[in-house]
Amino acid sequence: MRRKLTIAALSAGLAGSVLVSGAAAPANAEDANITCKPAQDVFAVADDGSLIRYQFNDLSTVASPVQAAAPATIGGGWTNFQKVLAGPDGWLYATSTAGTWAYHWDGTKWDVSAKSLGTGFRSYADPSRQNKLTIDSRGDFWAILDDGTLRRYEYDATTNTLSSRPIASGWGGYNLITAAGDGVIYARTTTGYLHRYQFEKTSDRLVQRSEFGGGWNNFGKVFSVGGDIVLAIDGTGRLAQYRYRPVPDGTWVLMNNTIGGGWNFVAVVGSSNACTLTASFVPAAPQVPTEQNSAIAVLQTTGGQIEYSYSDNIGQAQWGHQPDPADFGGTAWTPINGSDAFTGTPGLVAGADNKVDITLHNINSKFAGRVQTAPASTQVGAAIDRGGFMASSAVSVMNASTSKIVMFAVDGAGALWGKAEGAGGLLAWQKFASPVLSGVPAVGPGPNNTTTVIARDTAGTYWAANWNGTELSAFSSLGGTGFVGKVSIVRYPGDLLRVFAKDANGHLVTQKQTAAGTAFPGTWETIAADQTWPGSPAAIMSPATGLIEVLIRGADGKNYFAQEIAQGSGTWGAFKDTMPSVSEQYTPDPSPFVYTANGVANWAFVTHTQDFQVRVVTASAAPAAKAAKGMKVAKVADPVFAVHKLPRAPK
Repeated sequence: MRRKLTIAALSAGLAGSVLVSGAAAPANAEDANITCKPAQDVFAVADDGSLIRYQFNDLSTVASPVQAAAPATIGGGWTNFQKVLAGPDGWLYATSTAGTWAYHWDGTKWDVSAKSLGTGFRSYADPSRQNKLTIDSRGDFWAILDDGTLRRYEYDATTNTLSSRPIASGWGGYNLITAAGDGVIYARTTTGYLHRYQFEKTSDRLVQRSEFGGGWNNFGKVFSVGGDIVLAIDGTGRLAQYRYRPVPDGTWVLMNNTIGGGWNFVAVVGSSNACTLTASFVPAAPQVPTEQNSAIAVLQTTGGQIEYSYSDNIGQAQWGHQPDPADFGGTAWTPINGSDAFTGTPGLVAGADNKVDITLHNINSKFAGRVQTAPASTQVGAAIDRGGFMASSAVSVMNASTSKIVMFAVDGAGALWGKAEGAGGLLAWQKFASPVLSGVPAVGPGPNNTTTVIARDTAGTYWAANWNGTELSAFSSLGGTGFVGKVSIVRYPGDLLRVFAKDANGHLVTQKQTAAGTAFPGTWETIAADQTWPGSPAAIMSPATGLIEVLIRGADGKNYFAQEIAQGSGTWGAFKDTMPSVSEQYTPDPSPFVYTANGVANWAFVTHTQDFQVRVVTASAAPAAKAAKGMKVAKVADPVFAVHKLPRAPK
């Protein structure tokens, strides 16, 4: 039979007691997915400032929550610090209003003492923020900022510097966080509910999110020794033990198991990597074949410059910068792939700072970002690892309601992920509820300055949702099945969208919203039922006429257009060759864009030849013809197209 006794008498003057058994026992067989160090350190700061070290045998199970040794005082004066954290492998960090200092306990002595980490965390000495700073098993700090941003800090011991980046927004509703593993953060709401998040660094993803029950406001102190073990102390000084098992079943192995009493300390923290999970949470990298003849991304910045980017058939990535929107021959190309190989159409967007942001899809399924060093600059910065592990390329857009960038991509399992810009930079990838998707999502303007996201599922049905800058709405079906290729989105005044797609037989089809939002009728109308096409449609509204122009690549390598016969009519004329006098052939789908040059707004599209010589075809509006006899509406003449040869990109 097990004998239970308290350890209060084992060391004079040491407060706190735990229930112990006569001998240590191994973890249960069902807990083979966790490993713990022989002794798991817990550090407590007493009222008199002494620092007490407790050593537990196995906090991952109830079989042996025993002490490996009697608790011992290893320091004094620790009440001078308002916030104490225990990192991995004996590191402790102490914060006051003057700054943060690092200490290292090597098991017998302090071999590092009061090494300054600067003043970056001193605001967390304030009682209102003390529970909003934690450290994980990797040694990364996590903090909730006053604006609700969750930020991650990496400490470089060699240079004694901290670097940081935002991970998530909307964390203002949490009043306590504690790390319980590598990127594992438990967060308590102001109403006492506990949420679990897991950040995976390699893919830059928030890979898991779970919500648990309430009552956690009963605990004044919550800490961990890693391995999803959560230890909590209530107002009576009772030390409670919890352990969550995220894989394979997502259950609590231990819940509210009492370890002992008398834990009425100023602060209690646990060594952050004393226990670790053996399971890997790095997502599988999907296969990403090199896409042939991908379309060119294009935009005009608010400064007037036209920007281009593409990946060629062997993985080389290029950025084209055209300073003068009227001088296509003045475009300068910069190779931006380095030694890596990229595929698909890059995500191209200009941020609120008017710097161009390019997201390239590596054939290893990760993303690399290249950001212009300054607005209108001819230089981009070094490649930025944007994680991902996505099957599709990313599509980027600036959300009109927030003036912040967001990008969307689909993973190997068909789930939609988004990477949104928060305060201070791009946040981690977050997963959205969606049908099982395939291909690259499309984005366009939505109602009330939102962003519309349309994606195709594996059955060939398109689904639409709206991104408001912080959340994605539920998806609604556009009806039908068997669609292939990419969808194109055009916005009418009044926030109504029209979409164009290609059905399984190669016909172009379209439908228009009946109300702003995702209210599509679900019925597709065929355009030119006697014609089929190899390419995907690309549509744009002419700024000069208000008519929608539909572009499509033909089997002969030429680009064809059909013009709406009247504004808002939803009826198109016959498809015609944009450049019948030009013999060269083009391989990608055309990418239309609106641009302003010399004060005149017009539209154009960009494409390239088989050997990646880039062409821009401008469309100047012709004057309206006189109304034919008996007609009430004058027929608008076809646009006047002109082809412009851009300089060849260097290899």
